Amino acid sequence: MDLARLTAFLADLAQNNERAWFEAHRSEYQALRDDFTALVREVIAGIAEWDEGVRWKDPKDCIFRIYRDVRFSRHKAPYKTTFSAYVSDSPRRGGPPGYYFEVDEKGTMLAAGGIWMPEPAVLARLRDSIAEHPQRLQKVLRSRGFKKTFGDLQGDRLTRPPRGYSEATPLIDYVKLKSFIVWRERDVRTAGDDEALDWLTESFRTARPLVEWARTSLQGIGTAG
Repeated sequence: MDLARLTAFLADLAQNNERAWFEAHRSEYQALRDDFTALVREVIAGIAEWDEGVRWKDPKDCIFRIYRDVRFSRHKAPYKTTFSAYVSDSPRRGGPPGYYFEVDEKGTMLAAGGIWMPEPAVLARLRDSIAEHPQRLQKVLRSRGFKKTFGDLQGDRLTRPPRGYSEATPLIDYVKLKSFIVWRERDVRTAGDDEALDWLTESFRTARPLVEWARTSLQGIGTAG
């Protein structure tokens, strides 16, 4: 898709985040959303070459709505200033381990993999998995290209060990994490379709060991898909 055009639209939306402006530009939004849907379809096809579980995923089921839920937010702007999608082997759009990407109003594309802010039962299972089988996560961290691409697992973590663990627990710094994710970013305002698609699929393929680790750790929990 025309990523420069998408960025320009999102930048204008950020400056005019109100219903009247959005409705006046709905046809442009819909055209961009159709193009983004086509991009998501290509991303799914790329992932499916090495992650069979996503092969039959409908791209429309992966794309997040542009409308914000402002009921409990001080920020009342009605629209998100990103186009985003989440691909997993589960029917659920959010929650299970998978692959996420977005493009924002600054022209930044973000690619991420893993599981973000899981619910308490899921988080507990992942922490148990690390403590009981630390070598499995270590294998992920040593997988090909992982450190070079992402550095390490990212995101917020507790300052102290969670209940039931201590500083002596294997890989305690990872047990303290609230999410098990990696991500990277790049400017795509001048990127061509093939370049952006290749960058996304390379990112997701490198993140795959983390996704597979989370899936395996969560076998038997419905949220894991």
